[in-house]
Amino acid sequence: MYDKFNRRINYLRISVTDRCNLRCTYCMPECGIKLLDHNQ
Repeated sequence: MYDKFNRRINYLRISVTDRCNLRCTYCMPECGIKLLDHNQ
């Protein structure tokens, strides 16, 4: 698989919660995110 810059994608990162600690722009966009309550 290749991204839009023709770079080969050789890994996949999956988060099973809404509280990812990697702080990338996907998990933490500038506009912010709405976190779920721990009970959900």
